[in-house]
Amino acid sequence: MKKLSIIFLIILFFSNVGIAQNDLGTIDDIGRVSLTPVLAKDLGDMPESAQNMLLSKLRQIATKNGLGGTSVNPQFIITSTVSVVTKDVTPSAPPMIAYNLEANFYIVDYVNKKTLSNVSVELKGVGQNETKAYISAIKNINPKSSSIRSFVKNGKEKIIEYYNTQCDFIIKQANTLVKVEKYEEAITMLITIPEVCQECHFKALDAIEPIYKKMMGENCEEDLSAAQTAFNDGNMESAKNYLEKIEPGTDCFDKAVDLAKKINNMDPQSRGIEGEVKMQAAAPATREEKVKAYKEVGAQQTSQQTTEYDLNFMSGND
Repeated sequence: MKKLSIIFLIILFFSNVGIAQNDLGTIDDIGRVSLTPVLAKDLGDMPESAQNMLLSKLRQIATKNGLGGTSVNPQFIITSTVSVVTKDVTPSAPPMIAYNLEANFYIVDYVNKKTLSNVSVELKGVGQNETKAYISAIKNINPKSSSIRSFVKNGKEKIIEYYNTQCDFIIKQANTLVKVEKYEEAITMLITIPEVCQECHFKALDAIEPIYKKMMGENCEEDLSAAQTAFNDGNMESAKNYLEKIEPGTDCFDKAVDLAKKINNMDPQSRGIEGEVKMQAAAPATREEKVKAYKEVGAQQTSQQTTEYDLNFMSGND
């Protein structure tokens, strides 16, 4: 199966940011409204440990307000900028650093470079040095405060509105990808439409079905060819692995079964029952089975992506 970058990366060139790259999408994350926490590459003089604390707070804001999850859909992000309003040295003994900060939070449609929601929060922190003062201030961010909750709620509504109003265009984009054989990207684009957008979600599922069948047909030919080559080379284990990926209902399934029989008939006693080729009994038939299969494609596609963000376009928001 071809390893392709997700659609949202096609026309974008990204720079490095402080975002955890080990968060891989799972099937359960597909179809949920979720936000990806992202920090800009340049946060001025903010110490690294304070940046880590800020990223943790962004994750908490998303999670505690019902939009947490892994980076399944990198289009919608939550980010923040922090500026120093005042910095003072207290007359105490020992002297302390006191910060007044302004933290601005944004929920952004990264693909369209559009801010969906924003809120500004004043923070105060005191510490024995600049780092501790910064951390003291950032610790005061309350993910469940009324202003933060309203900010996230507004962002979620805008995301749902996006899918509800752009549904036909998104499906058209996916079909454009199919024309250049980017089947995994097309399926991922459609299956990540949130289930809460019911009308668009079900339209997307209907649009996925022919894409999935076409993808499985092409993959079938590739896997059968690779299995035949492995068989000819005497590599039965490799041939078995390729054959077991082939689904019933594809044009080459009968040929795959014939090759599997040849492998299974070769010295079964020395091979053992574990070495038999076990062809799939049936292709996904019910809606639940189909959705699971589509989500598996989306999860695999997401696990292959490396997403980096260039947030310079937001400089005007500070």
